[in-house]
Amino acid sequence: MKLLVPAIILLVIFGSGTVLGDAGGNEISDNHYFDVGGFCQYGSDGIAGKYALSGLEGCMISVYSEDGTHLLDIVYKSDHMEILFQILDDALIKKLLSKEEWLKDYIRDLSYNKISFERSEISFTYGNCSVEMHDSSINFLRIHTTGKIVFHNLTNYELIWKGNLVELSRDNFSGTIISTNPLYQSDGDIVATGNIMFRGTDLRPLSDGTEKIKTVEEAIKKGTLGGEITIVKKNESYGVDSVSYYSNVTIKAGDLSSEKAEFTVSGDDHTTGKTIKVNIGKGAFSSKDFKVIFDGNEIPMADNLSDVLNPDDDGLQPEYSVVYVKSKCGDEFFLLISIPHFSTHTITIESLVKNPIFTGMAAVGAMMVVIAAAWAMFRKDNSTL
Repeated sequence: MKLLVPAIILLVIFGSGTVLGDAGGNEISDNHYFDVGGFCQYGSDGIAGKYALSGLEGCMISVYSEDGTHLLDIVYKSDHMEILFQILDDALIKKLLSKEEWLKDYIRDLSYNKISFERSEISFTYGNCSVEMHDSSINFLRIHTTGKIVFHNLTNYELIWKGNLVELSRDNFSGTIISTNPLYQSDGDIVATGNIMFRGTDLRPLSDGTEKIKTVEEAIKKGTLGGEITIVKKNESYGVDSVSYYSNVTIKAGDLSSEKAEFTVSGDDHTTGKTIKVNIGKGAFSSKDFKVIFDGNEIPMADNLSDVLNPDDDGLQPEYSVVYVKSKCGDEFFLLISIPHFSTHTITIESLVKNPIFTGMAAVGAMMVVIAAAWAMFRKDNSTL
């Protein structure tokens, strides 16, 4: 028995308890186009996430190292997600684990130590593999490994192959698997080598804005959108989720209020220009009238979406464009901001709506000036009579 223990610990089983709901067990609301969930441990053996399963239900992703070793599986079921770390595939060990509940619990606890929970993002490294998952209405998954990544059970999806990317669609869901290496098909599976990122959106909450959103999705496929950040209002606080697509573009939120939002953007210095996307959920910002300030200077609006999604066509001049979308809960919007070159930049979105108290005071003051001037003229006229 003692000889088997080191081998058993290499077989790590994780998951089987994640439900499709938030941490409180509430069902997902599909009224918001932009929203941010939050991962947490669910029960004794799972992860809860509001949007964890969106778009990939029924799919299983298997990850391998360069020598063909099977590292892990990510399984998307109808009501939960399972992540199974598996290095040894030994029938005797599986049988032992099935009979020794204390050992399963012990190994399961060990596996949680490998995963970091940070608001709407989970990231972990296992062997030569790293995984990044986001729990937001902008579905995102990234996997890096030294070997193959295989997507199984996608027969219910319509697939369009385009070299190093595959577009997936089903009902009102649209998603894309993107790899730096060409993707190929094997026995009905999608196979990638080295790394992939998956991004998908559910279009059901939308009543308007679909075509412009699809234009932005094309920019991700072409590599011109560097990253995006989603900001939503949750009671008196804000929910934030940020995703990097290319060139290590990172977007970090600073001070946030209904009148002003600050962001810090950075990326690889040697890279060409990229555009970033800022998603503003319902109630997160008080006004549709605002200005965008880039490193202390107000920047102009771009001519159109094509212009702002081409960050290198205006020299060193950053620009922005705003797109309003209508969802079931009301109007939401996103900004596209072109960044011609990278170091570290500060971007501020500032409301142009003036404080009504000061506006009223200014109006009263102006009226008093008029009244005083009129009274002075009246007295002067009377003194000449």
